[in-house]
Amino acid sequence: MELGVALPNGGAAPSPAPVLEAIDAAAELGFDSVWASEHVIVPADTPEDYRQSLDGLTCLTWAAARHERLLLGTSVLILPLHNPFLLARRAAAIQLFSGGRLRLGVGVGWNEAEFRLVGADFGRRGRVADEMLRLMRALWSQQPSFQGEIWSYEDVSFGPVPETPPEIWVGGGGARALRRARELGDVWHPVSPEPEQVARALEEWPEGRVTCRMPVRGAVEEAGEKLSAVRDVGLSAATLWFSDLKAMEAFASDVAPDLRD
Repeated sequence: MELGVALPNGGAAPSPAPVLEAIDAAAELGFDSVWASEHVIVPADTPEDYRQSLDGLTCLTWAAARHERLLLGTSVLILPLHNPFLLARRAAAIQLFSGGRLRLGVGVGWNEAEFRLVGADFGRRGRVADEMLRLMRALWSQQPSFQGEIWSYEDVSFGPVPETPPEIWVGGGGARALRRARELGDVWHPVSPEPEQVARALEEWPEGRVTCRMPVRGAVEEAGEKLSAVRDVGLSAATLWFSDLKAMEAFASDVAPDLRD
């Protein structure tokens, strides 16, 4: 089972030092990957966990250069807040510089105020996200033309592009997110799914993959039991939020070996 660490790049007042410390600890403790989250601009009374955010792709660029073994991922980017051409270009560059280690985790967002502040349409965010994924895949495969409802192009030059584009990990726990993963993504990436959700998704999508995002709170053994249950029905990877480095160390020594068996 692949195990990753969610970086502390978001919160009340994030700073580079704890992010770099978590990246180094993840590498030293034998975790497989590091993951960055995203919020752009939110109202001042938003809960602290979401109030500020160091740019996730920039954090991953640092991680890629700092440790050549670590896989890299976003968990998740709020897709409709981005321009698809610019995002496809940034993701392609990280994929090229890192030697193919990027997983692009994406979601449609939940904070309506954030969309209003950025000038994005909250009501159409699902349709926008779907077209963005189609467009970015067209750009990465160097398709000569693309015709969409929002964006179109013909006879353009875009690149360079990596030989293998980043995998698309689709966040969200509902039926629409699973549909998006099946039709436009590579992996379904919900938060803390129950074993029956994972089993049902893989029955409907036997060629697909299911991973999860999960906070590790309290005793690390409890998190291990939950992960073991979803691993046994087919979960292939987990991105874990740890409260501090001591929890990371305890999980790496006491829980991770059993999950990798």
